[in-house]
Amino acid sequence: MTIHLYGSWFSTFARKVAIGLELKGLRYEPVDALTREFHAQLVQLNSRAEVPVLTDDGVTVVNSSDILQYLEWRYPDRPLYPGDVAERVVARALERLGDDRFDPIVVNCSYWHWAERDDRPPPGLLEAGQRDLDDVFAQLESALAARATPWPFGEPGVVECAWFPNLAAVRPLGLVIDDKRFPAVAGWLRAMRGHPVFTADARRTGAFLKTLGTRSFERRKLFYSGARAEWLLANGFHDWLMAELAAGRAVFPHQP
Repeated sequence: MTIHLYGSWFSTFARKVAIGLELKGLRYEPVDALTREFHAQLVQLNSRAEVPVLTDDGVTVVNSSDILQYLEWRYPDRPLYPGDVAERVVARALERLGDDRFDPIVVNCSYWHWAERDDRPPPGLLEAGQRDLDDVFAQLESALAARATPWPFGEPGVVECAWFPNLAAVRPLGLVIDDKRFPAVAGWLRAMRGHPVFTADARRTGAFLKTLGTRSFERRKLFYSGARAEWLLANGFHDWLMAELAAGRAVFPHQP
């Protein structure tokens, strides 16, 4: 049976899974599941219409963290998780920090770089993004500085899978990773950029983005997960989000 990854090179969480598959040396068939013509099939696989979805020998797994855990159970060679249980707990916590705290900031600041917009970011959005990024980087710096370099858990694994897609986007979005304040973070990103799996991901994503305008993607209605909407509300951008809802430009899971 062939492993199929239903995702998009536009989705940071789908890229997270693809990096994990490639670190494990597993062959898979990527399916561009965010195109309009694929929407009905995606809903059949995941009622939330979210990517990534992985199918493997009759098993369907949704959610990037659950998919990586499944791959670890099913294909234990080239592990993505530390062998030591205590270190595994730390790695999972850093994965959640990347998924739940880091991703919402980067994605909410990215819309004006790829979506079909005729406006500018609401006042203070990028400033709030940089402030909260610095808070997240401080937590990450503390964890990385206490461990070996360049790979804090011995080999690249679940933490790198979770962080690289958004970490590589920080500077292109006009945000900052302060090398002096966060040298371990900056060095870790450089190490990933020099690794063939992460280099391949960056090249593939760059090539994909150049063709984005020719693809049948929804680029006007923005899809919000809970954490991304939560970040906007927590930072006082509720009026902007309500205006997006009123204009029909915001979509949440379970909606057509």
